[in-house]
Amino acid sequence: MGKLLNTKLFALALLALILIFAVSQVAWKVAERRATRDSVVQNIADQYAREQQLIGPLLWVKCHEPQTVVETDERGSRRRTVEHDCSRLIRPDSVTGQGTLGVSERYRGIYRANIYSAALQLQAVIPAFQPGPEQTIESAALVFGVSDPRGIKSVRVSTADGRDLTTRPGTPSKLINNGFQVPLDLAELAQPMRLAVQLDVGGSGRFDWVPIAAKNDLELKSAWPHPSFDGRFLPEQREVGSKGFSARWRVSDFATGGDKMLTELDGTPFANAFGVSLIDPVDAYTQTDRAVRYGFLFVLLTLGGFFLFEMVKKKPVHPLQYLLIGFAVVLFFLLLLALSEHIAFLNAYLAAAGACVAMIAAYGRSLVGSWTGAAVLGGGYALLYAGLYMLLASEDYALLMGAWLIFGLLALTMWLTRKLDWNIAGRTNTEGEA
Repeated sequence: MGKLLNTKLFALALLALILIFAVSQVAWKVAERRATRDSVVQNIADQYAREQQLIGPLLWVKCHEPQTVVETDERGSRRRTVEHDCSRLIRPDSVTGQGTLGVSERYRGIYRANIYSAALQLQAVIPAFQPGPEQTIESAALVFGVSDPRGIKSVRVSTADGRDLTTRPGTPSKLINNGFQVPLDLAELAQPMRLAVQLDVGGSGRFDWVPIAAKNDLELKSAWPHPSFDGRFLPEQREVGSKGFSARWRVSDFATGGDKMLTELDGTPFANAFGVSLIDPVDAYTQTDRAVRYGFLFVLLTLGGFFLFEMVKKKPVHPLQYLLIGFAVVLFFLLLLALSEHIAFLNAYLAAAGACVAMIAAYGRSLVGSWTGAAVLGGGYALLYAGLYMLLASEDYALLMGAWLIFGLLALTMWLTRKLDWNIAGRTNTEGEA
């Protein structure tokens, strides 16, 4: 009899490996569908506007000055004067502002991308500039960096007395590749400038601001209820609720390093920034992927549960029956993936779990011999699916809850088999009488 039991256990181990492999294929399908979704979202961003990073206003001064250089060759040393480029960017003394993020959704097929329109009202103070004794100023402009200028909807820059300044696309500085500029009269450089800026810019996914001024104070509001505050600096004040969020950042030179920030400008996205990402917490692929990670546990518990039934009731279960019941578990995860792409994850989970529990209970009736027993079987698996959902919903306590769930199931198994004689385990009633 021990040989028969060992054969049964070997067959169950082989079936478990086959079913776990099937679950891994569902996990691969989740990754494939997520990659497709990400590709579609990126395509929408490429056609609308990508993540935005804003910097400015900076004062760009193009100038040159004479410089004496010494040249040495076989005939000796000689001096000559060359024109040296002394162009530079000058940081503002302060930038304060308020902004709102209006978030909307764009669909392509079943896939969705979050886009936004940022309406900003800024006040900036630009310091006066006095050239050196031998420096010649060629031109000057205010420079605003916008990482994806396709998102610029409207711009208005005015002085403290209400005079509108002319804005032009592009930037004169190679340190800031994309954005717009405001040409200045050289006579305006002698005095500090107070500016008012109204900027509407669209983007997708994430909005960043570079605190380039000596004092930076930015307040941002939105009706989006699921922000993720990113970047180098967290907001000093923030409120997040079901009706949206508000956040305020105050960053000074002491935190950014002052003029050192200018040396880090190289035309690429700036690391020393702060902002917000518009995350979607109800991500069907993330939730389904987390559920599939428990797939091996479901397979083992399902096979183990029917094996325990076989041992206690001494009613044989054919390996093919084990395989069919195991594939019902695998089908649950595939159904969950397919349904969650179209309806809310909770509804998809209830539908997939309900269908699989009903199928296992109906099929199990032929094993237990009564609808009462089938109802008990279905109730047990319903509790198992409920436990899995609790693990998914309680991400921070998933390990603790999972450990207690396994402990409880092991304790139940030990209690049910406490009087089982494993030396004759697996023998049917007919075999016992023989």
